[in-house]
Amino acid sequence: MEELTRRYQSAVFGFLYRLTGSYEDAEDATLDVFLRAWRNAGRFQYRAKVSTWLYRIALNMARDMHSRKRARPQEPWPEDEEVVASLAVGSAEQDALESLERDEHGRELRGAIDRLSASDKELIVLYYLQDYDYDEIQAITGMSYTVLKTRLARARQRLRRHLEKARLDGNQ
Repeated sequence: MEELTRRYQSAVFGFLYRLTGSYEDAEDATLDVFLRAWRNAGRFQYRAKVSTWLYRIALNMARDMHSRKRARPQEPWPEDEEVVASLAVGSAEQDALESLERDEHGRELRGAIDRLSASDKELIVLYYLQDYDYDEIQAITGMSYTVLKTRLARARQRLRRHLEKARLDGNQ
C-alpha cells in the first residue's frame, strides 16, 4: 500500500484539487482516498487499472465533498507557478498546466472551468487536464460511451459560453 500511495498520491491530489478548488479539502480527501483503497483492497477487481480504481474513489470523494459543502465558496486557482508545477504529474498533465499558465487567457479559462457545474467540471478535468481517454473516463465515472460523449460535448459548449461571456465582460 505504501508503494501505491507513493506512486499515485500526487496525481490523485492534483485531480482532487482541480475538482474541489481547495488545497485543504484536496489534501484531506487524498488521505481518505488511500485509506478507503487500503480498506477495500480485497475487493479490487483486476478488470481495471489501479489508477482508474483510485480515480473512481477520488471522484466519489469529491462528489461527496461537493454535496456537503455547496454553500462554501471555492478558493481561487493558485497564481504561484511553483504551486501549480507541484500539482502537475505526468508529461501530459504538465504540458496542459504549462499551456494554461503561458496562455494569456489562462485566468479566463480557469475561471470558466470553476463556473461549470460539478459534473461538467469532472469531465473537463478528466479529459483535458488529466488527459484520460473515453475508456478510462467511462471506467472512472461509470457512464456509457454515448452518455459520456454527449455530456462532454455539452460541457465543452457550456465552457465555451462561459469563456465568451468572460471575454465580452472584459471588453466592456
